[in-house]
Amino acid sequence: MIKKLTLPLILLLLAYFIISSENVKVIATGIAIFIIGMHFMESGFKLFSGGALEKVLEKFTSTNLKSILTGFITTSIVQSSSLISVIVISFLTVELISLTQGMAIVFGANLGSTTTAWIVSAFGLKIKISLYAMPMIIFGVIFRFSNNSKYVGLGDILLGLGFIFLGISYMKDGFETLKEAINLASYSVGGFTGILIYIAIGAIATVVIQSSSATMAIIITALSGANIIYIDAIALAIGANIGTTVTAIIGSLTSNENGKRLAFGHFIFNIITAIVAVIFIHILKDFVDFISPFFSIANDNYSMKLALFHTIFNLLGIILLFPFIAYIVSLSTKVIKDKVKKSSKPIYLDESNIKIPYNAMVSIQKEVIHLYDNAQKAILHALSIHTSDLKEEKDIDSVLIAPDKMDTNLDDIYHNDLKSLYGEIVDYLLKSQSNMNPNQLFYVGQLRLSSNIIIKILKDTRDIQKNMNIYLYSKNEYIKTEYLALKKELALNILRTNQLKSKDIDDIETSTQIQVYKDNLEVLENENNKKIDELIRNNKITSKMGISLMNDTGSVMNISKNLFRIANILFVNDAKLRTLGENNEAV
Repeated sequence: MIKKLTLPLILLLLAYFIISSENVKVIATGIAIFIIGMHFMESGFKLFSGGALEKVLEKFTSTNLKSILTGFITTSIVQSSSLISVIVISFLTVELISLTQGMAIVFGANLGSTTTAWIVSAFGLKIKISLYAMPMIIFGVIFRFSNNSKYVGLGDILLGLGFIFLGISYMKDGFETLKEAINLASYSVGGFTGILIYIAIGAIATVVIQSSSATMAIIITALSGANIIYIDAIALAIGANIGTTVTAIIGSLTSNENGKRLAFGHFIFNIITAIVAVIFIHILKDFVDFISPFFSIANDNYSMKLALFHTIFNLLGIILLFPFIAYIVSLSTKVIKDKVKKSSKPIYLDESNIKIPYNAMVSIQKEVIHLYDNAQKAILHALSIHTSDLKEEKDIDSVLIAPDKMDTNLDDIYHNDLKSLYGEIVDYLLKSQSNMNPNQLFYVGQLRLSSNIIIKILKDTRDIQKNMNIYLYSKNEYIKTEYLALKKELALNILRTNQLKSKDIDDIETSTQIQVYKDNLEVLENENNKKIDELIRNNKITSKMGISLMNDTGSVMNISKNLFRIANILFVNDAKLRTLGENNEAV
């Protein structure tokens, strides 16, 4: 009951203050416009970059230092640490980067988010920024009518910047006139208690607004209008950093385990940094006062000093915790454990990736590989072979010496597990296609084809399973020998396909190896047909046995060819597949 009443009461309270106070109305309007601007900036950069932002984050994260620098630079450009966090979580989902790299990017994004304070204090308060806002909004709207996604993205960026500048202008005017009506600075609480109170206010404000950048803009404009004193503004800035971790935790609740671990690492970073900053708050304040002249910051320019403090505060956190990133990752893994995943449940199909074509393609590719892994395990179990027993070709004879009766029900596995997973892949694939160009559609079409082939292989194996159960235990040694050879051939080709997935060899060598396997199958099929004819002619097997053997031999050959076809789609370097897709060539 209380939860249901909380939001209406907050809205009624806000409505009362907006109606009763012109200044509060102007400030609230400024905050709302600023937040809308941040939203447009975020969506604009997604469209305008066309996947370039994702590729930068993937490419320049080979070391922790590079990851931090990448997080800092990209966040400084797009002015949204939440956008960077969303992309990082989507990368973690499809295993494009490690959790350690993801943590480092988020640490860098924390530092990059401080550039908002510099923009507000350096430009928003010194010039009539609303004059620049209007042209940006006008041209932003014009660009949004374009059919080209990049122009639409540029339009959103211009709209975002225009609304951000307009919001800052409204907040600045509101706080300047508010000072004449009520002096908030006179309510300042001194000492350590006052610092803690303002930290709590900063944290709560960020949780409510859901944007630390917006909170910092409010703090700086309030400080500029002398509505709050400098030390309280510093405490509010520390609180804003703490509040953004709560926002990250709330956002991670719907993500996978790695998303939750990333939020946990973000929480550890901000909490430890905040504790250190509170303990040494006056030392850090004096240090900012000391170095401010080197940045041409006037002694009474507290807005610029606050921006400098915000940067130093986050930089201090990186310096302190950079050596412990691996430990934080290890701790997050222990605290947030992996759930036991059922074969019917997708692992990589994260909803946040659907609107990002590059990530969606990788998500689908990895999930189809996951489908293949489950299918090949089921097929090997149906052949009474445990995957752990079959690592190399030399193992094949030992696992076939004394086969047990096959009792794996492939129909049950398909209907209870793989059918559901296959359906999830197709559903995700269809949803993601609306954001893809023709070249990308070709690529995911190849992935859908491979998932169809995987299901066909499973069903074909089910069809030959009955005869194998009969003839592998037949008293007729000839038919028994032939079916044992078929079982060996099928297991061998599954092993070869798996090795193509795991071997670190280049595309040309992989493609050549696949073609060799296919050519060998053609030769083997012809030899088997001749042998079957000979066995029937010499009355070694009955005609009924011969027909079953011919059909099952054809099925095993088709299954094997399809296995290598899957390997060509899934395990040849995906960069090559994308190139083939761009040229509209067949795989």
